[in-house]
Amino acid sequence: MNIKKLFVTAALCAFAFASVNAQIIKGEEAQTLRGPYETNRLFDNIFIGAAGGLNLYQGEQDHTMSLKDRIAPSYQGYIGKWITPSFGLRIGFYGGKARGFYHNLDAATPAPAAYDGNAFVDKANQYDWGYKQQFRVHYLRGDLMWNISNAIGGYRKDRFWDVAPYLGAGIAESVSPGKDPGLGCKAKNREIGVTAGIYNMFRICDALDVTLDISQTVFQEHFDDQEIGRRREFLGNVSLGLAYNFHNRSFHRAHAPVDVTPFTSKINDLNKALSDINAKNKKLQDDIDAEKAKKGNGETVYVPGETKYVPSPFAVYFPLGKSTISDDQKNAIKYFVENSMATNKDRVFEIIGAADSATGSAKTNEKLGQARLDAVMNIIKSCGGNYKISEKNLGGTDEFSKTDNKLNRVVVIK
Repeated sequence: MNIKKLFVTAALCAFAFASVNAQIIKGEEAQTLRGPYETNRLFDNIFIGAAGGLNLYQGEQDHTMSLKDRIAPSYQGYIGKWITPSFGLRIGFYGGKARGFYHNLDAATPAPAAYDGNAFVDKANQYDWGYKQQFRVHYLRGDLMWNISNAIGGYRKDRFWDVAPYLGAGIAESVSPGKDPGLGCKAKNREIGVTAGIYNMFRICDALDVTLDISQTVFQEHFDDQEIGRRREFLGNVSLGLAYNFHNRSFHRAHAPVDVTPFTSKINDLNKALSDINAKNKKLQDDIDAEKAKKGNGETVYVPGETKYVPSPFAVYFPLGKSTISDDQKNAIKYFVENSMATNKDRVFEIIGAADSATGSAKTNEKLGQARLDAVMNIIKSCGGNYKISEKNLGGTDEFSKTDNKLNRVVVIK
């Protein structure tokens, strides 16, 4: 079979398989990841491989020989990286032998005993109307690879067969077996080679694949040191090998960006509410100061034989989910202690901690109410003095307001 037809047929089969495989995978969407994917790090998804196979050179007169006489051994080694599940880069060295046919243009002339200027002619292998060629091929090449299995069917870490067509180019060298350049032999030819191929990966485990690489490379016609009229020559290759996948071997789907606008708006609302509460506290404190300037703190209660000042309830409000106290509130608490509690040492003051029941779990609100109560108690203790105090933690509650949750995030002293 013509090598071009073989290559095209293999490509169509690979594409058809990827399409069928994609249809099968659609039924297992839970195991399939589709893009966009997280950007991997520099040394993630690296693979290295080696393979051996067969070359088939296609020069001007090579069809004169039988196919079995033209097949020659090959080898390859490469390293690459999958940048995304569908797109990868690879660089490798591809070597081996090539065999062909050198046509004796003057058939009536006997074959010369020595080289006739063509370094590739093997005089020990005379053929009808010409001679067998044999030369070494060295090819350093870079490839752009497209994994159509992942591109069409989505990324699957456990897929058994992945198919990746590729295009590559590099520097190729043909090396003559000639021993004496003094006879006019050309020892080497160097050309630009362009390659198209299909790289097949058969999964053994996460780290190891069996590979099947089918490729066709095109050179200038004098790559084998002959110029008879054909403008291009080709080198077909089929290789079987192993590839090792270095850790990290997986890809992960990128999470959609989080829209924080609603949270920013909520935070702004809470900050405004806190500012309003602080303003109310300041006004209350100013009122307390004004009353204190007149007659002391609290309302006046007349008791036979003496006058006592019964303090009004005092409230400390907190932001959502917080138990921290601002400097203004700390000063207000200290003022209350020094001017209300200090003048009523025989009174039992009840300190109640609370969180709003509309947000958070019961367990969280229990801890938050206690933390707020403790924060106020620490400030009272820092003022010194021996006061009669009972503590009560309500946890999540709506006792202080049924309509405004902010008023339930509070510590009340009464």
